[in-house]
Amino acid sequence: MESAQENIQEGFILQQLEDGFVKIRVSGHANCDNCQSCDVANLEIIAYNPLSATVGQKVKFIMVEENMLKIAVMVFLFPLLSVFAGLYVGSLVAIVSGLSQAGLMFGGAVLFLIIAIAIIYLYDKEFKLNKSNFPQVIEVISR
Repeated sequence: MESAQENIQEGFILQQLEDGFVKIRVSGHANCDNCQSCDVANLEIIAYNPLSATVGQKVKFIMVEENMLKIAVMVFLFPLLSVFAGLYVGSLVAIVSGLSQAGLMFGGAVLFLIIAIAIIYLYDKEFKLNKSNFPQVIEVISR
């Protein structure tokens, strides 16, 4: 398990955004010198800036990872489970009503997938409103 120290990274503020957010260009660190698997020099993130750091300043920020599992389940597993639930409900409706099983299973899968997408959309809107879900600027290194 990573310690909080490993989640602290550095970068330069590129742009002030509204509601206390900033766009940060992430700086490479010692591990990046040996890896070279990504283009860290061009990696930009959006972070919450409670310290009111300004454009051009080098800052330390912490990545928030506690909600990553919940997000992964919502985005990947929830729609898949919804499709299977729709298939099952469609087959039950077909048995009870005597209508086409394939058609009702397909319709149930599509209906449940649309509902899952709507739920994910609403969850995403709520998630974006919570500033604690974003990386947080914790220190200004250079002024």
